[in-house]
This record gives sequence, C-alpha cells and structure tokens, in this order.
Amino acid sequence: MKKILTSILCLSLMGTTLQVYPVQASNLQDQLQQYESQYNQLNTQLAGQKQETSSASAQASALQQSIQTLNESISAYQKELNIEQKNLKALENKQKELETERENHVEALGQYIRTSYEEGASSYLQVLFQASSLTDFLTRLEDVSTIINTYSKLQLDLTQINQDLSTQEAQIKEKSGSLQDLLQAKTQSQQTVQVALDKQKTLVAQLSAQEKSTYRARLNAKSNVDRVQQLIAQQELEARLAAQSPISDGGTSSTGSSSGSEPVAVSGGAQSILSYASQFLGTPYVWGGTSPSGFDCSGFTQYVFHHAGINLSRTSQSQYNQGTAVSRSNLQPGDLVFFTTYGSGATHVGIYAGNNTMIDSSNGGVTYENMNNSYWSPRYLGARRIIS
Repeated sequence: MKKILTSILCLSLMGTTLQVYPVQASNLQDQLQQYESQYNQLNTQLAGQKQETSSASAQASALQQSIQTLNESISAYQKELNIEQKNLKALENKQKELETERENHVEALGQYIRTSYEEGASSYLQVLFQASSLTDFLTRLEDVSTIINTYSKLQLDLTQINQDLSTQEAQIKEKSGSLQDLLQAKTQSQQTVQVALDKQKTLVAQLSAQEKSTYRARLNAKSNVDRVQQLIAQQELEARLAAQSPISDGGTSSTGSSSGSEPVAVSGGAQSILSYASQFLGTPYVWGGTSPSGFDCSGFTQYVFHHAGINLSRTSQSQYNQGTAVSRSNLQPGDLVFFTTYGSGATHVGIYAGNNTMIDSSNGGVTYENMNNSYWSPRYLGARRIIS
C-alpha cells in the first residue's frame, strides 16, 4: 500500500502535482475522472491546434506561391527591360555609324574642292572650265555630280534615319519607363508579401510548438489515467487476495532463516509475503539489482522472501531448485513461478498472487502481470512451493 501511495504522489500533469489522498477506491475514482476530463480537454485542444496549424501552413504556402509568381514576373520584366536597353544601345551605335559616314563624305567633298582650289579653281564651274579636253570636262562633271549627289542623298538618308531613330528611341524609352514602373511595383509587392510570409512562418512555428506542448501534456494525462487505472486494479486485486487468504493471527512463526529446500511456515502465510511485495510496485527494473532502488526478477523474490526469514539463492535457475515442485493446476498464492524468456532453463521468476496473476520485476519494473497473456503463457516453465 505504501508503494501505491508513493505512485499517487508522483502523478503529475503539466507541472501540477496531485494532492495526497488516502488510498481509497472512491478517491482513486475521483482522480481517474479528473485525469480523464483533462485528457479529453487536451484532446479537444490538440485537435483545434492541429486545425490552426494546418490553416496557417496553408496560408504560408499560398504566400510562398505568390512570392514565386511575383519573382517570375520580376524576372520576365527584367529580361524585357534588358532587351529594350540593348535595342536602345544598338540605335545609339547606328547613329554614331551614320554620323561617321556623313563626316567621311563631307571630308571627301572638301578634299576634292580644296585640291581644285589649290590648282586655281575657286568654284565648281572653274573646276569644270579648267578641263583640258571634252573628255576631261565630262570626267570632271561626273566627279562633281557624283560627290554632290552622294552628299545630298547622304544628308536625306541621315535626316530620315535620324527621325526614325528618334522615334524608336522615344518608343524604347517609353517602354523602358513602363517596365521600370512595373518592375518597381512588383518588387514592392514581393517585399510586402515576403514580410507577410515571414510573419506567417513565425506563426506556424509558434502553433507547432504549442501543438507539441499540448501533445506532450496529453501523453502525460494519458499516463496519469493509465497509472490511476493500474492503481485501482492493483487495489482491487489486493482486496480479492485478502478475501481469499485472510491473514491469520494464529500462524506459525519460523524459528530462524531457512534455505528454502522444503516448504516452511511463515507468520501470516503467503498473504504477508504478497503484501510486503506489493509495497515495491513501481520500483524500476535494474539488471543485477537486489534492493528497493532497483530489482531484477530473482533479486526481487530473494529480497521479499528474506524479509519473511527465508533465504533464497540469487538466480532464478538456482531458485528453481528450491522448495517442492507444484503443478500449474495446484498453484497457490506465494508460490514461485518460473519462465523461460531467453536461453534455456529458468530465466525469469515471479511470485504467484492468485487468479493467474503474478507480481514480479520485469522490464516495466515491479508490477502485477497476467500469466495467461500471449507473452508469459507460452514461456511458463514450472513452479516451486517455498512456504507451507
């Protein structure tokens, strides 16, 4: 009973320690209802938080998609703007080329005129009239006409091209300006959405943390529910055992320690041993443990029987050779029950508590276990009666 009280003291939920209640079924039932209520509330809370987290995550995904779309638009606008800037640069280069060509033609015409002037001609007519023959006149006339026509055509071409280039330049600059405005607007939108996305991600992280906290609290509540149910079951089992094997005040006391080679009488009978054993419910399993700080299976039975004045050997296999053999159909509370869990022979031992139940120290610590369950039943090896 002390161990059950200690277990109740250890129950907690989200940092709240249970009050110490007398170990009575009605109080355990009240605590069970309290923890079941907490568990149900946390279940409802967790479901709501999951929905909030899911909704926030969906919004974050939508914002992320918006940013991706904006980035694609910004990239497209930037590429188009780069193309227009290249077109503008090409126009500027074309204008430079035409200006260079015009300057070359002007230079050629001027050179021709300067040469003629140096030879004594002061005008186109003088250039012509200085011809030495008709053939020379016609040659001079053709040269002068070619230069003049070429220059005139070049001037007209340059004027038209410059007009076309100016029109294209204005169109490109206008389009570039529109693209710049669109690019700036998209960039601002992207920045605004990015801020919203960062906030949404923070919210999702907070909701996820709250959800995890509630999940852990729900696990604690479920553990408390299970533990109180176990305590109730243990209390009911002890009550049944007490009814089946009431402690007798007229029991025979042992006159000293016994090696356990034959059944011996114990004051209070098997019930006193089981009652003492139950005080260690919840004690952790420790390989090689032989004390209340931690037991292995044979260390637990040795410790409990030693309290009754019976010295059991240390291992389950050696304990299997003590007392007298008992068939499973004739088991009585207080008998040692043995199992083969690994290797061969008796590798696990417990104390029979009646109703196909034993109290033992296994991986879950000291607890009551059903010998008919799917794990223990096929591993049952035999039993030995140590007390009469």
